[in-house]
Amino acid sequence: MCLLLLGEGALAAAKDCDAIQKKSGGAAYQKCLYDNQEDTFKKQIAAYKAIIEQQKVTVRTSYEGKINEENYAWKDIDLRLQLEESNRKYSIDQLGSGKENAEAAQTEKNMLSKIKKIHSLTSTVHGNKLKRLKQRMSTEISELDQAVQTYELQLRQQDMPQL
Repeated sequence: MCLLLLGEGALAAAKDCDAIQKKSGGAAYQKCLYDNQEDTFKKQIAAYKAIIEQQKVTVRTSYEGKINEENYAWKDIDLRLQLEESNRKYSIDQLGSGKENAEAAQTEKNMLSKIKKIHSLTSTVHGNKLKRLKQRMSTEISELDQAVQTYELQLRQQDMPQL
C-alpha cells in the first residue's frame, strides 16, 4: 500500500490558525485546526485517487489486450474448424451412399463428428476464458476501488489518539 503525504505544500495553503485563535478564541482555533486537517486529508486522498484511477486504466488496458488476443486466436481456430467441417461434408457428399465407398464415407462421418465436438468444446473453452478474464479485471478494479477507502481509513486512524 502506497501512503501519500503532501506535507509542507498542503500546509502552505492552510488557514493561519494562530491568527484565528488571537482574533476569535480557542473554539475557533480548534475548528481551524480541524478544517486544515480535513483539507489536507482531502488533498492526499484526491492525489491517491488519481494514482489509483491511472492504475485502473492500466488494468483495463491490459485485460482488454488479453481479451482481444483471445478473440483473435478463437476466430482463427473457429475459421479453421469451420473449413475442416465444410471439407468433410463435401468429401462425404462426393463419396455418396454406395457400398463401394461406404467405409471411406463412414471414416469421413466419424472425422466430421470429432471435428464438431472439438469445435463445440473449443467454443466453450473460449467463452469460459473470456468470462474469467472479465471477472479478473473486475476483481482487480474492485480491489483498487477498495484501496482508496483503505487509504482514507489509514490516514484518519493515524490521527486518532491512542486509547
